[in-house]
Amino acid sequence: MALSANDAAQDDGPLILAVSWILIVIPGLIVALRLYCKVTLSRGFGWDDGVCVFSWLIQLVYTIMVTKGVQLGVLGKHVDAIENESDIPHGLKLLYIGFVIIIFGCVFAKSSFVITLLRIVTRPWHKVILWFIMISMNALMWTCAICYLAQCKPAAALWNIDLMDKAKCWPSYVFENIAMVAGAYSGCMDVILALFPWFILWNLQMKKREKFGIIIAMSMGVFAGIAAFIKTSKLKDVDKVEDFTYYCTPILLWASAETGLTIFAASIPSLRMLFMRGSPKLLIHIIN
Repeated sequence: MALSANDAAQDDGPLILAVSWILIVIPGLIVALRLYCKVTLSRGFGWDDGVCVFSWLIQLVYTIMVTKGVQLGVLGKHVDAIENESDIPHGLKLLYIGFVIIIFGCVFAKSSFVITLLRIVTRPWHKVILWFIMISMNALMWTCAICYLAQCKPAAALWNIDLMDKAKCWPSYVFENIAMVAGAYSGCMDVILALFPWFILWNLQMKKREKFGIIIAMSMGVFAGIAAFIKTSKLKDVDKVEDFTYYCTPILLWASAETGLTIFAASIPSLRMLFMRGSPKLLIHIIN
């Protein structure tokens, strides 16, 4: 189908690059400050810190793959406006594999926050709930990631239309339902984890102002939940979109936003030490 001049000129590539790298740089700076606080101001590097760093590295790999897809002139453009059609399978391959990678990055970021909570809770039923959330969330999202590539045999048929005629693929609604359940569950768990600090910290004997500040900081994950719900809403009937190279933009950006916001939220509580130990002088020391 021929495109109008306006449609042919549409290119979300610059938007994809700008937003994707902002969602890498800001969480990266927060993670760096988190590590500084843990190594120099606290009792050292923990499992939650390692998992958080790993999730950020996974998001970095995803962002690099998306960037390469944009540089090929594929992602962010209408199919009929792509100059070199032979680049389409390569660009889509980067995108599809990138989607699998970012699922892992997202669930590791959420697991990092759960591990942090496990370190501070004392009641057995709190631990049971947190372990259930982490195990069930990992199981569901890992299943989603595996099914993403397993839905077609060979998997290359997902990005190479020439292989689709001979490929054996599940009905499109099967994976769509799996992805939407996983996305909705992930968002719900973000909201529950954001509310959890209110239950475990509210009765602590400390200044109300300081306690309220800590709880708010540990509840920032609710924004990751909102991103998860928005991303999930974009998955509806996505298989019916023929012009996926262009209409994939909201999905890939919200997938990155969910992971970046989770990393940000999981790291914010660790930065409290900056403000407890003379933050102005300490920040000047860090910068210099």
